[in-house]
Amino acid sequence: MTLQGRNAAVGERLVAEDLQLTASERRVARALLRDYPAAGLNTVASLAKASSVSGPTVMRFVKSLGFDSFRDFQEALRSELGPREASALSQSARNHRGNERQTLIDGVNESVTRTPDSELRTAVRLLADSGRQVVAVGGDYSQIAARQLVLQLAPVRPRVRTLPSETVLIAAEIADISKGDVWCIFDVRRYRPRTYRIAQAAAERGAKIVLFTDRWLSPIAGFATVVFTAQVESAGPTDTATPLLAVTEVLCEQVERSLGKQGVARLEHVDPLREAIEPSQFRDD
Repeated sequence: MTLQGRNAAVGERLVAEDLQLTASERRVARALLRDYPAAGLNTVASLAKASSVSGPTVMRFVKSLGFDSFRDFQEALRSELGPREASALSQSARNHRGNERQTLIDGVNESVTRTPDSELRTAVRLLADSGRQVVAVGGDYSQIAARQLVLQLAPVRPRVRTLPSETVLIAAEIADISKGDVWCIFDVRRYRPRTYRIAQAAAERGAKIVLFTDRWLSPIAGFATVVFTAQVESAGPTDTATPLLAVTEVLCEQVERSLGKQGVARLEHVDPLREAIEPSQFRDD
């Protein structure tokens, strides 16, 4: 993703491929991500204090994001507050006159083409390391993308699974984390506090967090190692998981390519077992 689209959400700009920040400006970005978007809605002085930088550094940071002034930056943040917290009911009250098919196509195209190469490379490196456990965590709607990640990666690398739903099993999974394990967290708007607490606990135990979120950024972005954004808005009253699935599949395909012969060797064991358990003529995939 680049900064070329000036209608991009502030969160999207923060993870843009061509965003160039100094070390001091990166501190401002981290402070904003830790408490997004609230950290940017007070004064320049308060954001500077939270970032341990000067006021002029905050202003340079705002300019780097493509805003002419701190006021414009704050107006953009405020404009995100409504959509960020919008319920399905409130979305249903909108006047939907868009082309549903085109909205979906545009959402997939935007999500895939704006995925930063740097984030993709980091995620591929983490997920292609078979020495790391991979755990996928999804929400009510994003669970489909979490399961898709597991379904694509488990046949080509070991120790990939979805997080159980029972709290005691979640706690056990977190307790068993080895430093450097990868937790893929799917968290889109109406972000669940429970998902945040799970991700935070996993990160504190040493897990690397790969976050799949939307353009308004889950609060988990504040401590994630990698952040992918997807354009989940649809022409109807509910969001769509299709762009999230598209980003997930692009990532998985690159992981499979990176694994190379190692992935093929595992598949040579997994596929015959799958066929023995349920011969292909009885499967519907």
